[in-house]
Amino acid sequence: MASDQIQGWLNNWEGDCTPWHMSDVHEGLARYYKVLVNKPSVQNKIFLPLCGKSVDIKWLADRGNEVVGVEAAEMGLVEFFAEQNIEYSVEAAASVKGKLFRSRDNKIRLYCCDIFDFSASVECGFSGVWDRGSIEALEFEDRKRYIELMRTLISSETGYLAEIVERDLGKGPPYYVTADELEAGFGPGCTVTKLMTVTKLPEYAFHVPDLIGLNVLSITFN
Repeated sequence: MASDQIQGWLNNWEGDCTPWHMSDVHEGLARYYKVLVNKPSVQNKIFLPLCGKSVDIKWLADRGNEVVGVEAAEMGLVEFFAEQNIEYSVEAAASVKGKLFRSRDNKIRLYCCDIFDFSASVECGFSGVWDRGSIEALEFEDRKRYIELMRTLISSETGYLAEIVERDLGKGPPYYVTADELEAGFGPGCTVTKLMTVTKLPEYAFHVPDLIGLNVLSITFN
């Protein structure tokens, strides 16, 4: 991501301005969790891009999953482990030009880095992706790069859930990313299906005058 965008993100954390954060597990994740664990014969491994200090991380780990996240704001990761009372270690991660925050049991691995420094050579084999407000936070040019990255991390068997804001096109962040844009970006065989409209809204949603809704989508690949 552009350095000014990352700095803006860091400024929000440093100023304790994180209106996207939710104190409860996301209702879409709780309702459609099984989409992310569609490989009962193997260890489930779920990817959370731009994860922040989401309580969804612990919720997923408590269900026996490996959870891998990426977040540029170190403060968010420190706060996650402190608030969830999870023992962890921090180590340099040259592969992402950043750091790796690892829970003591290794179920949770959170990389502090630019999302575009992450790759399948760092972590792969994901059974699911929980994209809660990640792609919708990115400018158009970065969304194209982001989708290209995600295509390298997933397979036809990967369950993919995404929360996408519905509002006037072009306004944001967060931006309205249409099903057509997602299907075109992921390429032939991609189908986007709306699963639900969120009722438990994050704080920022109440300050978006043109908000139509927040939807949870399923992205599948043939």
